Amino acid sequence: MQTICVKLRLSGKSIKYRTMATTDKEIFPDITTCVTSTLPYAPGASLNEGDWFKIENASQQDFAIDLLNQTYSTPDFDSLVQGDFSKIDFLFFIREGNIFFQNVSKARLVKRKRIMSIGGIYEYRSDQEEVVVNDLPDAIFCKSSDVLYFRRLESITSIFKGIDQLYREATAEETDQFLQSDFISLKDGYSAIDVKTANRKRIALAIKTLSELRPADRRNIFTYIGDYCPELRVTESAFAIGSEDELKMLLFGIEQRFYTTPVGGEKRIANSVVLLVRP
Repeated sequence: MQTICVKLRLSGKSIKYRTMATTDKEIFPDITTCVTSTLPYAPGASLNEGDWFKIENASQQDFAIDLLNQTYSTPDFDSLVQGDFSKIDFLFFIREGNIFFQNVSKARLVKRKRIMSIGGIYEYRSDQEEVVVNDLPDAIFCKSSDVLYFRRLESITSIFKGIDQLYREATAEETDQFLQSDFISLKDGYSAIDVKTANRKRIALAIKTLSELRPADRRNIFTYIGDYCPELRVTESAFAIGSEDELKMLLFGIEQRFYTTPVGGEKRIANSVVLLVRP
């Protein structure tokens, strides 16, 4: 028997968790069925079918919630009352030391008229309240290994506050400062207000990457970008940027996304990068 619990959006320091329902049916597949292939989370990385991202030492991260580093049992929680249905933030249940999470967006928090089938008997209800449950969880926390698994960062940001800082957007000030860098020559009136979300995220990553480079490595990066994007180069270490596409190419270069195939010599761009072996 499994107990489905929910977290409510409540103020104060009181326990915000409630028990919602119990069932002997499978809610989500077990962790070994769900998570068969994993990759360490990397900003901008994309997953293949069946892959999951993982973050190790999850309970020690800034985004960790108390469920990750404290031990609760369902008797600690009160039952959900009808008036709190609209306050549900996310649902979870604990099985064999693993916590399965699902974000509950407004689209999955349903209250509407419905005709239901209950044991072959059809019943009309005018105010049926339901939570739509996914086929797979949004995240799984394995307590024994202290690892958090997930597939889409966007689906768990409301559960783990601050986890989006792993791949955040550059602020307006950071974007403007980046575009004023000595290796960028703006043209065609292009400015920080023209930079869209995708490039703001890439800028945040590029700022971090550049801050960790030695001067010699930084010069090598600019040479590398010039070799792959000669149309952007205006000097040995400066690039003309006047559009989102040109900025994207520069940012891809900073992250060393360009490569040449060993067979055929084709020049390509890697849409995402996952580190296989740390140097």
